Amino acid sequence: MKPTLFFSALLLSLAAHAQQADHKLVGIWKITAVLDSQDTTSLSSEDATKLVGKTLLIESQHVHFDDADCKNASFKMARHRFYSYFVKQYNFEPKHLPLPDYVQEVAIECASPVGINFIYLRDRNQIVLFWEGFFLNATRQK
Repeated sequence: MKPTLFFSALLLSLAAHAQQADHKLVGIWKITAVLDSQDTTSLSSEDATKLVGKTLLIESQHVHFDDADCKNASFKMARHRFYSYFVKQYNFEPKHLPLPDYVQEVAIECASPVGINFIYLRDRNQIVLFWEGFFLNATRQK
């Protein structure tokens, strides 16, 4: 195989792999708490509280939460400096978000927009889901 052809095949392989969910995310997660919210949200605080106990399903190319079904999902990983990124991106003080100084962000794109946009990794067994202006803690289910 010629070097150029090999390199192109390698890049295509890496691009296809990057679009699927990281194995650390795949699984069933349960919402355990509402951590914080932006000033302007799409839900009321009462409606956000009702999400506690619901499950978030993440598969390699599919995400399902509440009434949202993200088919043909693609995932893009980025790393940000926690505090400054959240102040700039979300325009609020993230003092109630228990995330590390450098946070791993997973941007989710769906075939059609359904509201599932960002997940932030806390550790192996906890993530933070950004949903309708609220930050929801979720724990991995066995």
